[in-house]
Amino acid sequence: TQPMKISGNIPAKERKKGNTNPYLNEGLIPSIIYGGKADPTMVAVDKIQLKKRFDEGGFYSKIFEIELGDKKEAVIVKSIQRNKVKHNPIHIDFQRVDEKTRIIISVPVELIDQETSPGLKQGGVLNVVRREIELSCLANNIPEKFVISLEGKEIGDDIRLSSVTLGEGMKPTILGRDFMLATIQAPKVEKEPEVQETEESTGEDSENTEEKKEEEKAAE
Repeated sequence: TQPMKISGNIPAKERKKGNTNPYLNEGLIPSIIYGGKADPTMVAVDKIQLKKRFDEGGFYSKIFEIELGDKKEAVIVKSIQRNKVKHNPIHIDFQRVDEKTRIIISVPVELIDQETSPGLKQGGVLNVVRREIELSCLANNIPEKFVISLEGKEIGDDIRLSSVTLGEGMKPTILGRDFMLATIQAPKVEKEPEVQETEESTGEDSENTEEKKEEEKAAE
């Protein structure tokens, strides 16, 4: 069994039940670690270190180690509760993982080679339907991202789940459907305004009408 890939450490300290404001005021975010055979552990994690990990990208598809004194816990982030006004994190749920843990995780999709897509060169528009694929996999086999090439893609082409090569033991949570990730759509054509008759054309028409009247009189 291959080892889990740890993406970084997050310092933390144990906390007690009750008011969480003192921790928030200290620059710590109240959190809980659950899962596995151990009991849930209440902790408060370092806000600055957590933000660093978040800014690195792929936050929800990485394994981190919570440093609790001499003890380290391998975890993934399950959910973040944010302040309704300021949107800053006020509580985090972490799930314990080991090599045998099967987890559900969202993996980013990256679309490359846009410059070699004939459809996009012709003015087609790339419409991204899903930026992530939610899948079930083992914690020691989490893909960082799925990279899909758009080389040779024409207007009207779809990019679907079947364009992705899933690794061993990986299963999408949406089963039995080759769902769409992106499409290359035809460019939008603006409707040209209707051409109105000019004064000149109206004049010509009236002249023609007069000529016809004169011809009719002459025939009489």
